[in-house]
Amino acid sequence: GDLLFFNYSKQAPFMHYGEVDCHNQLVHYIPVPLPGPRLPHDMVFTEHFAILNDFPLHWDEALLPEGKHKLRYFDQQPSRFAVVPRRGTPQTGIRWFECSPTYVLHWLNAWEEGDEIVLHGYHQKTPMPKAGYDNSGNTLGPERYGPTLYEWRLNLRTGQSSEKRLDERHLEFGMINASYWGKPYRYSYNMIAHPGSFLFDGILRYDHTTGQSQTHLFGEGRYGSESPMAPCHDAQSEDDGYVVSFVTDMQADRSECVVLDAQHIDAGPVARIILPHRISSGTHACWADARELTPA
Repeated sequence: GDLLFFNYSKQAPFMHYGEVDCHNQLVHYIPVPLPGPRLPHDMVFTEHFAILNDFPLHWDEALLPEGKHKLRYFDQQPSRFAVVPRRGTPQTGIRWFECSPTYVLHWLNAWEEGDEIVLHGYHQKTPMPKAGYDNSGNTLGPERYGPTLYEWRLNLRTGQSSEKRLDERHLEFGMINASYWGKPYRYSYNMIAHPGSFLFDGILRYDHTTGQSQTHLFGEGRYGSESPMAPCHDAQSEDDGYVVSFVTDMQADRSECVVLDAQHIDAGPVARIILPHRISSGTHACWADARELTPA
């Protein structure tokens, strides 16, 4: 399959969307115009479309000519989504949709459902506190920005959008079975945000069909990282596999790899692998089967 990506400049009013094929060749690259410099962090895709974003948390444009980069939340501006046909051109139509103002650091998944594109990600209730923030950690906790599971629907026929919150708990850094990216799915594995800091206390498995959930907490002073789902070679269902996380234990001054049964994460680890040294919490990760890494 193709690798989808986007890039942007802090100064230029454009994002650029592209695709790299399985032979590491750039096969598609188009500009997506913006009304000014923006701060996108992540993107999402379906079978036929890539969805880019323009959120109202961005540089104060009035200060940029002075060489100053001040982050502001413009709560009177809408969130905007650009629906870009994969392998399309600007001439084939980039469609924009507007939704309520927010910021999304990470997405879970997106798929096509009839006339609609459905997006799942982590909607922030308050992307920027009125008193501002610093990098001490005291203003980076989930109570401040309120990341929660959320759904957006973009109707390609009517041009209208709708949205709703799926859960009130503070969650982020979610992963799913990667073979369901761009397709309808049922289960997500979400990191449980730690109060007062940008850390994660455990994993919450969420059933998007029933709304039910399971949780595994790492324990006092133990913080996890982005936790990919590793499907079994002979998987019989979407959740037939394992969830893998790197956990840093601040009290023991060490880190380990924790492996959980994806169907029963509340049962605790089925394996724990002690790492040779402590690593930083919040490590980004993904899962790839060895067969997927073998050169063609």
